[in-house]
Amino acid sequence: MTTRSLDADILDTATNSKTMTGGTGALPPMVSTRQKILKRFLRHKLALIGLAILSIMYISILFAEFIAPYGEASADRGKPYAPPSRIRLFHEGKFIGPFIYNYEEKFDETTLTNKKVYDKTKPYKIKFFHRGEEYKLLGLIPSNIHLFGVDAPARIYLWGGDLQGRDIFSRILYGGRVSLTIGIIAIMISYPIGLLMGGISGYFGGWVDTVIMRLVEAIITFPSLYLLLTLSATLPKNLTSFERYFLIVIILAFIGWAGQARIYRGQVLSLKQMEYVEAARAMGASHLQIIVKHIIPQMSSWIIVSATISIPAYTLGEAALSFLSLGIQDPQASWGLMLQEARNLSALQTKPWLLIPGYCIVVSVFAFSFFGDGLRDAFDAKKKI
Repeated sequence: MTTRSLDADILDTATNSKTMTGGTGALPPMVSTRQKILKRFLRHKLALIGLAILSIMYISILFAEFIAPYGEASADRGKPYAPPSRIRLFHEGKFIGPFIYNYEEKFDETTLTNKKVYDKTKPYKIKFFHRGEEYKLLGLIPSNIHLFGVDAPARIYLWGGDLQGRDIFSRILYGGRVSLTIGIIAIMISYPIGLLMGGISGYFGGWVDTVIMRLVEAIITFPSLYLLLTLSATLPKNLTSFERYFLIVIILAFIGWAGQARIYRGQVLSLKQMEYVEAARAMGASHLQIIVKHIIPQMSSWIIVSATISIPAYTLGEAALSFLSLGIQDPQASWGLMLQEARNLSALQTKPWLLIPGYCIVVSVFAFSFFGDGLRDAFDAKKKI
C-alpha cells in the first residue's frame, strides 16, 4: 500500500508539472528586468502616442531644410499675413492635380483696406521634390531639393504667413530646433550639477549639507521668472544667434539644478543607509566608489524619468523668454518668438494661424508628459506585467 501511494504521488507531481509548463516538462522561461520594463512601457498607450509624436517632431526638425519649402528667413514682403494656401484639384473643370492660385495685395479705395486678388487664369502645381532655395542638409550636404513647393512668383503657405510674408510652416520646423533641443541640452548641464551637489549634501551631511541646502533654498525661493528676466537682460545685444542660444541654455540650467539637488539629496539620504552600502563601507570602499557603484545606479531609473518630465519646463522657459523679446532674436525662429505676433487680439480674430506655434508647444509638452509617465510606470517594479 505504501509503494502504491508513493508511485501515485510521483505520477500526480509529474502531471501537475506538465500542466504548469504546457505539457513539455520544461520550466517557464525567465523574464529579465529589461524585458519587464519594455512590456510595461508597451502597455502604456499614452506613452506610445507621446513617443510617436516626439519621434515625428525630432525627425522633422532634423531634416527641416528638406521638408520646409522655404528657408528660415525667406520672405515675400508683398504678402503680409498670407492666409493658408487653398489647395485645389480642378482648374476650369479639369482635374490637373494639387495646385494653388497666386494672389497680389491691392488697395481698395472704397474700403481703404488691402484686398487679396487671386489670378485664377494660371494654376501653380504643387511639385514634390521641388528645386528651390539652396541649403546644406544636416549642415554638410549641399542641395536645393525640397519635399514640396511651387514655382515662383507664387508661394505656398501651408499654415499661413507672418507679417513679413514668411512661411509659418517652414519657421516652425526651424524654430523647433531651438524649442525642442534647448531642454535636452539644459538637463545635460543642470542634472549633473544637481546630482553632484545633492549627492554630496546627502552623503556627507553635517555642515556640508547645511551650506549646500541654504544655497539651494536661496535659488529656489527667488522667483524664477524675475531671475530669468534679470539674467537675460544682462546678455549683450551684439551676440550671434548661436551665442544667445547657448547663454539661454546656461541660464535655464542655472535655475533648474537647485530643485533637482534637493530631490537627489533625499534619495541619497535613504540609499546610504541600505545594507549593501554599509557592507561596501565595511569592506573599505572609498566614498567615490560607494557613490558611483552603489548609489547612483540605484537612482538611474528615477533620473531618466525625471529628466524626461523636466524637458517641457525648459521648453516653456525658453518660450517665455523669447515671447518677452529676451531670448532668441529675429530672424532666427523659435516657437516662443513666433508667438509674439499673436499678442494682438485684433490680429487673432482675422489671422488665427498665428497661434499655431502655441499649439506646437502644447502638443510637445503633452507628448513629453505622456512619455515620462510611461517611463515612470515601466520602471515601477510594483506594476504588474
